[in-house]
Amino acid sequence: MTCEEIIAEIKEKALKERVPIMEDEGLDYLCSFLKEHEITSLLEVGTAVGYSSIVMAYRNPQLHIMTLEQDEERYREAVNNIARCNMQDRITAINTNAREYETDMVFDVIFLDGPKAHNQQLFERFEKNLNEKGYFIIDDVYFHGFLEQPEQLRSRRLKKLVGKLEEFIKNMMSNPDYRCTYLKIGDGVLVAARKENTTDE
Repeated sequence: MTCEEIIAEIKEKALKERVPIMEDEGLDYLCSFLKEHEITSLLEVGTAVGYSSIVMAYRNPQLHIMTLEQDEERYREAVNNIARCNMQDRITAINTNAREYETDMVFDVIFLDGPKAHNQQLFERFEKNLNEKGYFIIDDVYFHGFLEQPEQLRSRRLKKLVGKLEEFIKNMMSNPDYRCTYLKIGDGVLVAARKENTTDE
């Protein structure tokens, strides 16, 4: 099988098993962003089964990715999928709790696609690992439309989660060190560029 065929198979299986993967529109935007800004290193929080990492690496041959996944079963599936596409040399998957993980590596992009309730904590943990001209990209900030239609929320747990997401977005938009752009594509993407980047776009 070609890598394209494997990617299609991974996507089909993930959708069938309700494994959360990035929506096509958001993933297309992300891949184009990485290519346009000549990104060569990326830290991903939230591997799931490796779908987004593999697609990003496939579309951007110069890209190297470190990706973190807490769930051991999904991590093992991701490692297998990465190997099937022969991308072990460019995608390093690590089975860990991202909120406790430490690394000295520095990345051009830090992509947060893990537990939404922990975005603020993850941002604060990994900010030191962002290149001085780097970007944070956060997926699912629209959160299935609930952010703009909170009256549809019935679950107390979901209300609390949406509240944390709203607070995180507010904090990012007012952060003096970043210029943030909120894009209503896919399930919502927030791009936060360090202020040194303002002349690059």
